[in-house]
Amino acid sequence: MLRIDDVGWYSAKTVYRHQLVQDGVTKTVFEERVVLFHAANFEDAIAKAETEANDHCSAVENVVYLGFVSVYYLPEDTVGEGTEIYSLMRDSDLSDTEYLTRFHDEGHERWLD
Repeated sequence: MLRIDDVGWYSAKTVYRHQLVQDGVTKTVFEERVVLFHAANFEDAIAKAETEANDHCSAVENVVYLGFVSVYYLPEDTVGEGTEIYSLMRDSDLSDTEYLTRFHDEGHERWLD
């Protein structure tokens, strides 16, 4: 059973808004990042994630941290290939295709080069 004071690895998903200008047109792009932290507990992991989120914004132009952080505790002692670093479960009446389209693959994802 997970306790609030479990020392170990945590992943934190944070969300950002970028304002990009392409061909004279300003575009809004949202970014979701998942970052690992070694922390004393959930509260510590959240604090570290928010600090890192603000550091990310300082390092990248025209990006704003939206104040959303979702923390996931990794029960394994070591992190490596195949380690689950994030999981989110959501109740939904959507079909498989509708769910994926709404939350994950609506056709406007961007990949960095």
